[in-house]
Amino acid sequence: MVKSVRMERTHWRDAALSERHRLWGYDCPAVDVDFLLIEYDRKVVKGLVDYKHEALPEWRRNSSSAAIADLGTKAGIPVFVCGYAEDFSWFWPIPVNEEARKWIPERDGHRLSEKEWVEMLYAIRDRSMPADVPVTGADADDNRR
Repeated sequence: MVKSVRMERTHWRDAALSERHRLWGYDCPAVDVDFLLIEYDRKVVKGLVDYKHEALPEWRRNSSSAAIADLGTKAGIPVFVCGYAEDFSWFWPIPVNEEARKWIPERDGHRLSEKEWVEMLYAIRDRSMPADVPVTGADADDNRR
């Protein structure tokens, strides 16, 4: 059986270029990142987060995660695949390189409240989250006091 290129599934992007690139063959892979955020501070990259909505069937790991992890590792920055709830009540960052495991040691990560996740995003910038940052979830009242 000959390996084939995965077909476009959502057609949210520029489908013509996506389909054209697939014609270039299995050994010329590329990934169109759905929602990759570059976390930065004062023009310096501090991390990469590939956000995945909870409704995605397999958001935890895939080949694009490995490629993004490689990029982050070469740059010396943490990389996470981060699932999130529709209502933002939880975030589930999964570390995909060693830099990220300094922040979330567990291989499959764990759920955090929005407050915990945002506090960590501030921490990777060597900053503290201001008290007036709005968050949702069970800990929202704690943050607004």
